[in-house]
Amino acid sequence: MAAVPVRNNEAPDPGALLPGVEERLALLAEASRVLADVSLEPPIVMERLCGLVVPLLGSACALRLLSEDGQWLHTVATAEASPEARLRVESLGTREARTGEAGVPPEVGARAAPALVLPLHVRGGELGTLTVWERVEGRPLDAGERVLLRELADRAALTLDVARAYAAERRARQAAEVAADRLARLQRVTAELSQVLSEEDAAEVVVDRGVGARGGGLWRVEAGDTHARLLRSTGYDVRSMAEACGSMPLDAHTPITEAIREARPVWLETPDALPTRFPVAAVLRGLMPERPAPSSVWLPLRVDGQVLGTLMFAFSEPHAFAADERAFLELLAHHAAQALARARLLEQEQRARLALAEANQRLAAIIQASPAAIMLLDLDGTVRLWNPAAERVFGWTADEVLGRFLPAVPEERRAEFRRNLEVVARGDGLSGVETQRQRRDGSAVPVALWTARVQPPGGPVQCLSVVVDISARVRGERAQRFLAEAGEVLASSLEQDETLERVAHLAVPAYAEACGVFLADDADGPRCVATAFADAGCCRAPGSPPAPGLAVVARVMASGLPELRTGVGPDAPECVRPDARDAVCAWLCVPLQVRGQTLGALTFVSSRRPYDAEDLALELARRAALAIDNARLYREARQAIRLREEFLSIASHELKTPITTLQLQVQSLQAGLERLPGGVPPERLRRGLEVVGRQVKRQAQLIDELLDVSRISAGRLELRHEPLDLSALVREVAERFEPELTRTETPLALVLPPEATGLWDRPRLDQVLTNLLSNAVKYGRGNPVHVELSFTDERVRLDVRDGGIGIAAEHLPRLFHRFERAVSERNYGGFGLGLWIARRIVEAMGGRIVVSSEPGVGSTFTVELPRARG
Repeated sequence: MAAVPVRNNEAPDPGALLPGVEERLALLAEASRVLADVSLEPPIVMERLCGLVVPLLGSACALRLLSEDGQWLHTVATAEASPEARLRVESLGTREARTGEAGVPPEVGARAAPALVLPLHVRGGELGTLTVWERVEGRPLDAGERVLLRELADRAALTLDVARAYAAERRARQAAEVAADRLARLQRVTAELSQVLSEEDAAEVVVDRGVGARGGGLWRVEAGDTHARLLRSTGYDVRSMAEACGSMPLDAHTPITEAIREARPVWLETPDALPTRFPVAAVLRGLMPERPAPSSVWLPLRVDGQVLGTLMFAFSEPHAFAADERAFLELLAHHAAQALARARLLEQEQRARLALAEANQRLAAIIQASPAAIMLLDLDGTVRLWNPAAERVFGWTADEVLGRFLPAVPEERRAEFRRNLEVVARGDGLSGVETQRQRRDGSAVPVALWTARVQPPGGPVQCLSVVVDISARVRGERAQRFLAEAGEVLASSLEQDETLERVAHLAVPAYAEACGVFLADDADGPRCVATAFADAGCCRAPGSPPAPGLAVVARVMASGLPELRTGVGPDAPECVRPDARDAVCAWLCVPLQVRGQTLGALTFVSSRRPYDAEDLALELARRAALAIDNARLYREARQAIRLREEFLSIASHELKTPITTLQLQVQSLQAGLERLPGGVPPERLRRGLEVVGRQVKRQAQLIDELLDVSRISAGRLELRHEPLDLSALVREVAERFEPELTRTETPLALVLPPEATGLWDRPRLDQVLTNLLSNAVKYGRGNPVHVELSFTDERVRLDVRDGGIGIAAEHLPRLFHRFERAVSERNYGGFGLGLWIARRIVEAMGGRIVVSSEPGVGSTFTVELPRARG
């Protein structure tokens, strides 16, 4: 309460202070000047009013205002001419309000003086009262003084009302500025969130730049997790935060977990709220810098009914979170949750989606950066407001449309437009209604429309219209429908030939007039395996691949990057030139990539539309690559099953044959012992034991091959390099084969240097030589076998040549594969593993093994090895 004392504390002469007519008019003029020069601040208005009354019109003055509920009067400003007058004023205090006209209040104490109470009226209501005590005891105010005081009260009430309105307008402006700042911050955060690719980036944007609070943190929880894990924090010591709250059990009683469990915010508005509601979480208070945060909020990150985590902000001052602030924070958490969900999905996608993801991010960034078009229209469609966004969307400038009927409404939509204005006139509005407008160039643009009724003061009813260009969304929905249909088509078959044909026909004719599918061929480069044309002769000469040709396809497959052409250039394919029979305006070639490998390429040719680097074809190519790869894997799986079945059949036969032979020999010898009293003749016994030895050796060899397959497949093939003379090893192996060479009457010729030394694994190299010489004898049909060894300073070369049946050219590429053979297993035994094992051993030693052969002439196997280890 402010008091304005009389200047110099001197009691004026009562007779000298009685105002005349001129003085009263001067007083009113001074009151008008003073009240107009108080900067519209309510406290100053009240103080100046009391100062005008005392001492000229009374010995004391008190101004009291009604409480908000209108039940009580509170003294807010006073002025006194003497200490005795001060006592009168202080006796008022706070009193119950009574509605009435001006009058005299009851006396207070024995020395109370008469007083006049004037209500402060404004716009049919009351603001409070002005109480004035007379200058001289017992002398009532005359009629002129009462009229003067009434005029002063009315003018003060009007000024006070204006001051209050000014203060309310300033508070509203400040609230609008706060809302605008929040909106701008939300737009910036949303724009940044639209570009993040990981949960960590999303958490950094929201926690560091979301609110500007004293501190913050974000905890995430995965489906099935039992703990909420800290993803990002700011404003706290990182190590302490990680130790105390890095992993929080979901069943703990903390604001982090309660927000997750209950899926609703936890508002802590005072310093005592945290320890009172969550005693177990009192450790969090120790994490605050120097002192705990007076207030904080813990927001659940919820998307589609699933809580992904908790977002926390801590503030420097205790305060009650207003409804608009709560709405802002919850909206920020909503955007953060959506960004977190998007980031999780993006992080789970394969790298093949990177190009499409970048395109979507760029498109999202463009949409976010474009504010909505805002227009103010009269109810007859006349444009009164046209912002820059509307100019960008529709093409007309403000000068061209203001005062005219809205030109963006096409003729066929004008009846609908007028119905919308009638809806607004009735007080209703439109919310997100999708319709169509037109640009200045005549092109149609799909939009979403929001409208509201606006009643300017003293003006006619108008329509506020907010328009958003949804062209990108419509295109996206169309693309998603196309891709969904493509996914169903591609998933309907696992046969490679059928899949290739379906890939080619997916885009024709809706997306292109011609489409070609190319696969990589190790020998001849890219090969066209499937085509589709809207017209049988479109863009293709007889016997040639579809546009843009093999050169472009090979370049795209080598670089892994798409290439496109809009219009006709000097290096364009023949079919896109103007003199071609079916000239086109654009072509696009995109790689078929899956798991980091390029399988081939897709080509599209169109005469109706241009292509761009962010085209739908990138996603179509990714899905097509997956379908082709799945078909290839399915074919290889079937082939592997077939090989497995053949191997099991061969293995059972090969493993059983030596045992059968052994059994027959043992039974024969046992029968001989029983029939012949003198025992089995030595020669017969020797032949039987030789047969037993060969079969045992064959059985051991088969088992060793199976063990080697297991070791090599598990990556446990161990080599022990040691100094070795390869010439001596070849002679040793050849000597072991002398009985077999004699039995099969196969001549063996060795061309060996006296010595060929190096560092090799002797047992494994012995195994390779044994396999090659065994094959030469087996398939040589008794023809001579030649073994030749040569060397240089760095390498040795071994050639094993036979004059046998030879190998057809189509069987050579798979000869060194597992379970593969170039002849029938019925005529030649074995698992088909020997050459595969030999190749793996030679390659493990840093060498290589190759074969050259001609059917009916023979085969030559060549082994090259480095003489020094690795």
